[in-house]
Amino acid sequence: MLDPAQLKSKATYPRPGAFYSLAGNLANRRLYAGNSDHSIQVFDLTAEKKEPAAVWTKHDNFVSALAFVPRPPARLAISGSYDRTLVWWDADLGEVVRTVTAHEGWVRGLEPFPDGCRLASVGDDMLVRLWETDSGKPAGVLAGHALHTPQGHPTALYAVAISPDGRFVASGDRVSEVRVWESDSGKLAQMFQVPILYTYDPRQRKRSIGGIRSLTFSPDGGRLAVGGMGQVENVDGMAGKARIEIWDWRQPTPLAALEAEGHKGIVNHVQFIGNDWLVGAGGGSDDGFLAVWRPDATLPAATAATAGATSSTEPSEIKPLAPVRLIKTGGHTHRFVLHEAAGELYAAGHGKLEVLGWL
Repeated sequence: MLDPAQLKSKATYPRPGAFYSLAGNLANRRLYAGNSDHSIQVFDLTAEKKEPAAVWTKHDNFVSALAFVPRPPARLAISGSYDRTLVWWDADLGEVVRTVTAHEGWVRGLEPFPDGCRLASVGDDMLVRLWETDSGKPAGVLAGHALHTPQGHPTALYAVAISPDGRFVASGDRVSEVRVWESDSGKLAQMFQVPILYTYDPRQRKRSIGGIRSLTFSPDGGRLAVGGMGQVENVDGMAGKARIEIWDWRQPTPLAALEAEGHKGIVNHVQFIGNDWLVGAGGGSDDGFLAVWRPDATLPAATAATAGATSSTEPSEIKPLAPVRLIKTGGHTHRFVLHEAAGELYAAGHGKLEVLGWL
């Protein structure tokens, strides 16, 4: 029986710098990792040597977003960067197919639709942009996130997620607002805030910190897991509790809260494993971490209420659930890829790429 709570390290690929993004061709056991040195490093997990099989360079700054899309006749890797561009690559040959100026600001997130026909990207122009995968042409713009925090400071748009049926696009920003759109019509289907994930210091630094750093839909599409960091006493450090909330987004109603049992840091990536498990990764003042929760027994069923309301809901008092497994990763973990069939997780972060397994 698969048990993600039994995650153990199987192999480590030490590398200089930090990996900020990761995507995988799981059928061929190849990983694409975006580095702080502006490169994309390609790893063949079947090779004996623990070093890249290839290194691609095109971006002018660090590579903060990656997606793999198997679109015939060529498999594609698409990368986004602090340099504001998206680059389409032939994932087998490492050749650049096209380069597009995507956002007027840092490209922080990139997610393909389940059918591979479109992509969604988010950037610090506070827009969600949709793209045709094959042509690279714009396929829509979803606007509505505020350009500044309520206190007038610069904000950011960190995370984007696509529902399993491709009908909805969700995004999350620095002031803890989640917006969900119908992907075809562009109509706003829902919006709500998770206020515990946003901290503003009005006295010493007058600084905003936190925000929604990770988003994912549940396999049934009815819930959203929203990751970030709880309230921070010292805004000069990442010293809030690592926190995830699970919401019935159609209501909207909070269903569960997950914390990393005393671990302080921010949750950069979150993903369901089937209907029973949730994995989060991140880092902060207590170093990097991977955590596994089993929230299914505590979750009421998501309702099928009609979407369309735009009111905000204050979360009720929900006792945070501790993880069944917490792994200190020895460096901030930014992104992971799950290979459920193989019982493996590939984690990218500061100074390394790591392979973990739970079979």
